[in-house]
Amino acid sequence: MPRKYSDEIFEQKFWEKVDKTSDASGCWLWTGYKHRQGYGYVSWNYKMTLTHIVAYLLMGNTILDGFDLAHSGNCKGKPHCCNPEHLTPKTRRENCLDRHRDQTFIQAKLNSEQVLEIRRRLALGETHKDIAKEFGVCRATISMISSGKNWNHL
Repeated sequence: MPRKYSDEIFEQKFWEKVDKTSDASGCWLWTGYKHRQGYGYVSWNYKMTLTHIVAYLLMGNTILDGFDLAHSGNCKGKPHCCNPEHLTPKTRRENCLDRHRDQTFIQAKLNSEQVLEIRRRLALGETHKDIAKEFGVCRATISMISSGKNWNHL
């Protein structure tokens, strides 16, 4: 399947959708399509990719295998920030712990029944890693449920 645009045209069109001037904290805000969680997405190399990742890579940076890009504190409430200076490569665990600390994680990803099932499996000795993978959450979420820091009302 041929590409719709050359790399140069893609990059030009991409940066046209980034507002580098309107945010007082220096965030470069994606003005194109955003997912319901607020993250920008764009079709890049035949797949939907988070715009902050695209921006980081287009600026000549690399992301090692096993690392995510974490937004800085400047970006709280602005997951569509594309400023590479506001992004830091971190392990998935570090990124999840940061999101829990800053309360920028999506709490509604699990419902009460799922949390009770997670607790049942934890009691049976299943690993946090296996449970997190099955439910599509990070291990820190399972740890918070296990320790009673989240969902302690159940």
